[in-house]
Amino acid sequence: MQNFNPIRGEEGLNEGPAERRAHRLALIRFHVWREGPVSRARIGQILSLNLPTVSNCVGELLEQCEIIEEGYAESTGGRKPQLLSVNPRKGSVVGITFSSRGISSAWADLRGTLNNVRIYPFSPAMGKERTLDTLRQAVQEQLQAVRLAPEAGPVKQIGIGISGLVDAREGVSLGFPRFDEWVDVPLRSIFERDFQIPTVVDNHIVAVTLAESIVGQLKDFENALYVQLGPGLGIGILINGRIYRGSKLNVGEFGHTTVTENGPICYCGNYGCLESLASDYALAQQTEAALREGVKTTIPEYAPEPGKITTGAIFRAAADGDRFALNLVEKAARLLGTGIANLVNLFGPQMIIIGGTMAEAGGDMLMSALCGTLSTKALDRMEKDVEIRRSSFGNEEAIRGAVTLALYHYFTAPLITEPGASAGLLDLRGLC
Repeated sequence: MQNFNPIRGEEGLNEGPAERRAHRLALIRFHVWREGPVSRARIGQILSLNLPTVSNCVGELLEQCEIIEEGYAESTGGRKPQLLSVNPRKGSVVGITFSSRGISSAWADLRGTLNNVRIYPFSPAMGKERTLDTLRQAVQEQLQAVRLAPEAGPVKQIGIGISGLVDAREGVSLGFPRFDEWVDVPLRSIFERDFQIPTVVDNHIVAVTLAESIVGQLKDFENALYVQLGPGLGIGILINGRIYRGSKLNVGEFGHTTVTENGPICYCGNYGCLESLASDYALAQQTEAALREGVKTTIPEYAPEPGKITTGAIFRAAADGDRFALNLVEKAARLLGTGIANLVNLFGPQMIIIGGTMAEAGGDMLMSALCGTLSTKALDRMEKDVEIRRSSFGNEEAIRGAVTLALYHYFTAPLITEPGASAGLLDLRGLC
């Protein structure tokens, strides 16, 4: 397979002058999107191209209205360099995220500005067909919103971030947690048939990791982890600037690491998975079981509605001194902190981003407890070199991931040098 890496430039390309020119234009456009606002000189540094060559290509992209000049950088001596950005009105993308929390959708311009964020309820009781109908509805409503927005360009790409195992090459959702009817669903072919718009499908944690790596807190890091703590537990892995995918494109199943042989059974069929003991879902289950046994706790008083136990209710009760809630949070944080310490010892990351519903609900209480366990479980030299932060995207991280996934594939599509080579294989410096 002939691969292309936008940092290396045009090595290995054997096309004629016209093809090489088109490839170079697409390459520069990609980096203006990824780095922008960015100067011509900086593009030349990234791609090892001389300034006249970059300026010539930029001129053509400006004529095509693919990019625009916008503002000036600080001068380092001489004239201030003109900055380049992608033209946000040249097109739009639609992002869809589907997890145990529900279905969300939004559209974004080519700079990733979110618009019209919508949330739709989901339950496995809906069944496969009703769920697909809701996903179609989510896309259709965003397409209508784009048509009604005077500043929006035509929709170029749909990005779907979904929980569970995904065949990113074929755009197939292989399975969804605790949704037995959802097996081998060909989402890409369904959406491309129904909407006639290129569609990319990938795991939602991969999508959020991509967003953190391009527009979030991991942008300047080569080796890092994104850890999602929610109804499920998963990690995105960044190694040498690339999102690691493994041979089967499905890695990062942090929740299915075994932490005790005598633990409860997990939906995966194993006993003692971390997810069955310390996830958002597990904490709610443990609280409901304790309430049935008559344990006294104020957690139900913090529930958003009667009978609905959430991690938000658990953490709020813990913050107010509820003993059961405090014990529950302490145990979960200890298990999660130990698991994250193991990740630090294995991968030696520069940075770890913590996201998901538990990070939102637990806030500083959870982060403090995780860091406390990490300091005692990780190797001293490894622990001192890693920084841990909460996701800056908050409750928009999943939809931000889906939109970034769509944008990435839209801007890299012209750089693919072999049919099928994109395969959902994300590399911040190119496609592998």
